[in-house]
Amino acid sequence: MNKNHFRVLYGAGACFVALFIYQCCRIGSLNWETFQNAIRFTIRVSAGTPFWVLIVSVILCWFGRKNKKRMATGMTDEYSEYTATQTNNRAIFRCNFSRDLDSFNLLFHKLRSTWQRIGEQRGITGESHVGLAYFANVLIRHSLLGFQLISSYQSFFAWMTFRPGLEALLIIGKLVNDPKNADVWKNKCVDWKLYNKTFSGAALESKSLPRSKELRRVLSRLNDDFMHPNPTFTYRDSRCKSASKDLFLEIEFFDVDDNLHEAHLFGYLNLLDLVAKASEELIDNLCGPLPTRPTYQSFAKQESERALRVASKNMLAKRVMNDLGLWSIS
Repeated sequence: MNKNHFRVLYGAGACFVALFIYQCCRIGSLNWETFQNAIRFTIRVSAGTPFWVLIVSVILCWFGRKNKKRMATGMTDEYSEYTATQTNNRAIFRCNFSRDLDSFNLLFHKLRSTWQRIGEQRGITGESHVGLAYFANVLIRHSLLGFQLISSYQSFFAWMTFRPGLEALLIIGKLVNDPKNADVWKNKCVDWKLYNKTFSGAALESKSLPRSKELRRVLSRLNDDFMHPNPTFTYRDSRCKSASKDLFLEIEFFDVDDNLHEAHLFGYLNLLDLVAKASEELIDNLCGPLPTRPTYQSFAKQESERALRVASKNMLAKRVMNDLGLWSIS
């Protein structure tokens, strides 16, 4: 090997080390899981990254951490701590619930491939339904974002995030039921009273969307429990703690009850399964059934024993699974 070869190897090694240091600094706290994440991140992006970019990034990150130390006494970088906890939680979730992660990926793929048909096929009588793709995209995006928060152990935030996707599906049912409702939807700012009359409450139920009555009931529950600071929302994650003569009122950012988090996880996945099935039936009615499609066992049947175990430990967990996930656990 000549000197040029050594220079290339040295440069590559320096890039790898610099990028690893940068990622560790960005995470903010280093343990075994974040160390593994930093290694994976470094291997994934080190190839082809200019060395000077990495050096500048490390320098900026270092000065940022020095500035953090210059903060006034008692101040901490709470945002970095919060995002680091999210990262750690997702790594823990992947270890504890890899089976459920696989279930989500299967259901999410089914949901996407189902709605993809409206961009590729016309209806049975030759009409186009491509306008429904706007609402389908909202449903798909919020299904993924909601699960990301479940995997971060932030169940309250997951349902809040999924809610627009569920409403988008119910609106699709109304538009398929009567295409004239599209004009009502587009003219919301012109005639908001007619919009509310058409797309609010029980009026959101439709014959075109299977199980729309049950899905609309879930939407109402999400509105009541996760969208407004009413007593249920406000008290749910608040904690009073005493220290000496002082009393502290805190609010949780992450799930603290493992059993309850599992109930939200099972509820979310079962609801997503029902949403995917309802979407499939609606598209089959519009575009015709597919000649063949993969068969799979429903999430409720596949995980019935685990669901019963979780529901039996906590009445609140059972209520979450039945009311939000549409389980039928007595």
